[in-house]
Formats: sequence, C-alpha cells, structure tokens
Amino acid sequence: MFYIIESLQQINSLLLVIEKTPCFIEVVSSNDFYHPKLTTTVAVYIKPVGEEGGYIIPIQHSECINIEKDRIYELLKKALSLYTLNKKTLLYHFNLQEAIDISLLYSMKYYKRLEYKNTNNTIDNFYRKYESKPDINNIIPISKIYQRCEIIYESIKPFISEICISNSTVVPTGFDFYNNTATNVFFLIEQNGIGIIEEDFNEVHKPRNPIHNTHNSSVYSLYNLYNATSRPTNNFNSVNFAAINKSEEYRKCFKPKNDYFVEFDFDGYHLRLLSDQIKYTLTEESAHKQLAKNYFDTDNITEEQYNLAKQINFQAIYGKIPDEHNHLPIFKLIQSYIDEMWGMFEKEGYVCNPQTGKPFTKELKEMHPAKLMNYMMQSLETSNNITILKEVLRYLQDKNTFITLYTYDAILFDFSKEDGKNTLEDIKNIMEGEGKYPVKFKYSKDLML
Repeated sequence: MFYIIESLQQINSLLLVIEKTPCFIEVVSSNDFYHPKLTTTVAVYIKPVGEEGGYIIPIQHSECINIEKDRIYELLKKALSLYTLNKKTLLYHFNLQEAIDISLLYSMKYYKRLEYKNTNNTIDNFYRKYESKPDINNIIPISKIYQRCEIIYESIKPFISEICISNSTVVPTGFDFYNNTATNVFFLIEQNGIGIIEEDFNEVHKPRNPIHNTHNSSVYSLYNLYNATSRPTNNFNSVNFAAINKSEEYRKCFKPKNDYFVEFDFDGYHLRLLSDQIKYTLTEESAHKQLAKNYFDTDNITEEQYNLAKQINFQAIYGKIPDEHNHLPIFKLIQSYIDEMWGMFEKEGYVCNPQTGKPFTKELKEMHPAKLMNYMMQSLETSNNITILKEVLRYLQDKNTFITLYTYDAILFDFSKEDGKNTLEDIKNIMEGEGKYPVKFKYSKDLML
C-alpha cells in the first residue's frame, strides 16, 4: 500500500492493519506555531508499530485527493490502541479518549521531557518565510510532511517499543488519572480563552507573534502537563499565563467576555492539604491565623504577625521547622510525616501520591527529604485541583459562566450575571468540599483583583 492514503479502498485496507496492531498517530494541523484552537486538520500520520513505514491521510491538503475527516475519525476509533505525542492537542482534532499520551507517560516514568527530532529542511524553510500564514501546512509538499513524521517516529521508536513489549512495567500507577481526567480538564479550560483588549495586551505582554494565539478579543493559553510533579505550567507564545505580572498595565488589558472576572482563591491551601495527610484539624478560620495564635500566644493577631506566620508555615511545609516552634503538635506531625515518607523512599525506592497513586521513584536524582516533600505537596495540590476542576466544569456545562484561567491555588471565572448569584455560591461549595478548603473571592472588570 502506498504511503499516501487517498481512497476509501486504501482506508479499508489500512483498517485491517490497525485493528490488530498498536499505532502511533500524529495530527498535522494547519500551522505548527498556532494555538491548536485556531487551527484546522490538514492530515493524519499513522504508523503501525513494527511496520517498516507509516501512512499519511490527507484531509485538507492542496496537492492531494482528500478524505473526509469524519471518515478518518471512524477509522481511528477502531484502532487496537493509539499512541500520540500530545493527547490534549489531539483532542482539538479528534475526540479519541482512549489515546495514550506517550510524552506524559515518559515524564511520569523518567521525570523529564521526551525529546525527539522533528526537523526537515524544506519545512523549516517554509516556516522561515511564511510562519504567519495560517494554513502553511496545506501547501508544504505532503511528502515532506510525511518525512518529518517518519523522523519523529524513529526518534521515539525505542520508547514506543518498550511500551508495547512490556506495557505493565512501563505504565506508572496513576497514569490513567492524568492521561484522561487531567488532559480533558485542561483541554476544556484552554478552549475558553481569556478575554482581552487585543491592542493593549499585545503592547504590554509582547507575544512573539500575536496572531498565533489571539482571535476575536481572546487570547489562548496552553497548559503543559509534562512536569515531574504533574503541576502544569502555562507559557505560550512568550507569555507566562501562570504568573501574570501584578502591575496595573499588565492586568488592565484583560477584559471579561461576560460581565465580570471572579477569582476564587483557596485559603492556606498547602497547609490544609498537608493537614489532611497528617490528620490535623483546621477550622474554617484562616489557616495561617489559627497557627499564628499558637506562635504569638494571642487571639488578636496583627498584620505583621499574620505575615510572619505565613513565612513560618511555608518554611515548615517544606521541611524547615523553626526550633522555637517544633514543640507544637502540628509541627511534630509534619516532621513525622516527612520522616516516614523519606524512610519509605529510601527503603522501597518510591512513594506515591495518596490521591492518584502517582509515584516518585529513585529516577529522581539528588533527592532529599525537603525536596521530596516539595514534590509531594505540588502533586497533591495538582491532583486535588484537577478533581475540583472536573466537578466545576461539569456544573458549568449549561451555564454562560466559564473557567478562563487556572493558577495553582486560584481559579479565575468569566462570570455571566444571567446565571445568577447562586452560581457563584454553588461554585464556592464545590471548591470548598464541605468546608475542607475554604475559599474567598474577588471580582472585577479586569484582572486588578
């Protein structure tokens, strides 16, 4: 069978192969530099694992007989198993929930990025001249696109072969949670975009090329899930959306698509997540204030004492418990938790996130108790938030209000007054989880919250 699939007869022949053989797939979008929300599907590369060559199916390419996208979707749904470099990106083109994100799998097993080659001189030359052309991949010769896909596959072939030969030993515990739940959660949030005043946003934030992720007064961010702790970063087109500068000029350029930005912010989140693990009870009062009363032996905490307590708490969470406070019950429990976790890591070679089963193994180099504690807290924060985000997204399905940005201990909503104030109360209740994680909220017509 020729490597370019241009007829239904060839599709049917390929189906007989992929029904029985694991396959790697790579979607070719209209422009590699654009946010996937702003692209269309040009072609799909399919490589049956173990076969000498792969196949490319054109969907919207200028020099090919194209196959209808729906027909390709039906073909892919019948595959025995599908491996892809980025499942979240794949979902923008095909809703293939069973696909396995090998970059995610690699990062969970080896705690580093999966590196691969994807260069092709012809394609590189096209992009040097026409990177802003939204459909550039439609005019690049299909043979060159195919060659690049083959190069990508060959560079990751050893890992795919490892997965297919010894699947049970390669896939870490907890992988399904991140491959399915986390991927879908951040895919859904990304699609909403963030409302902006485009000219002001471009002037202040200086994206590398504004047309790559801005459209109709929205800017699209991109969550990267391939990190050692599973905590996502959110940096795209030279803008770090996870750490937007708090200065007025950087925040006034954001504008809700509905009526208000509403930010729900968790109180003492890491402290409360840790208290769950050590079985220490905190009330709904500010967590930092509760501990400050112990530090300073007073119920009337000043702002200075409150800020100092936050510093003490932050240091303690990551293993630097002050000598003058190590007699307090919570710090004894924290130290015991750190010691037990480190003891298991040393003896068994791993510890796991208790919510998802995600392991931290001795593949992590230069590990020590405080660093392991840091990794575990970030992992707990992320897994707990993904579960919360999933429930909030489900609740908002029939509402105009939507999640527009996630930043670790806060969730930003684009709120519509048509949904009513009860919507905010319901969101608050979902996030707080019966009072376990109290939140406060602020609202504004921009991001000066």
